[in-house]
Amino acid sequence: MRHQLTTHPMRTLGGLLAVAFALFMISGIPAVKDATGWNLADAIGYISWFGFLLTFLVFLVSAGYIVVRRARRTA
Repeated sequence: MRHQLTTHPMRTLGGLLAVAFALFMISGIPAVKDATGWNLADAIGYISWFGFLLTFLVFLVSAGYIVVRRARRTA
């Protein structure tokens, strides 16, 4: 991923944001059901919520890496 990140940074960050957005939208599934107990919709919602958090964390770290790398090139 490091090579992909350095050669195509906007494409990589855009892809990470698209995946994060999709996971965030899927994580809303448990909110629209009735309160009948824990079921598959809850599991999908919770897994996608943690996937969103991890994907967004990877996005932030990657963006920071790109900023630091570009700052070192210009300095």
